[in-house]
Amino acid sequence: MTPNPIECVLEAERDAQTAVAACDAAGAQVLEAARGQARRIIERAQARTVALHSRAAQTLEVCAAQIMEQRMKASAETVKQLSDPARLGVALEAVAARLTTDASSSDVA
Repeated sequence: MTPNPIECVLEAERDAQTAVAACDAAGAQVLEAARGQARRIIERAQARTVALHSRAAQTLEVCAAQIMEQRMKASAETVKQLSDPARLGVALEAVAARLTTDASSSDVA
């Protein structure tokens, strides 16, 4: 018996629906795999960002500590120089000389 044309069409439609369902399932698997890969990429990027920020913060802390140490050394040296009695005497003599010289100098208003 020859197959009925309507039955052939119905069978072709069932085959097509099965193929479409298989494609949907395969597409869903590919999509989920891509989402998983995207999540892993984001997690790695976030971990790298945190690591970079941490290293930058550590470097900044070291630099700040070095600057503070340099400033403290410079301040200590300045205090040492300013507290030198000979330097104080020279400064007092310079001030006394300015006060006792001609009052018509250009820096006196």
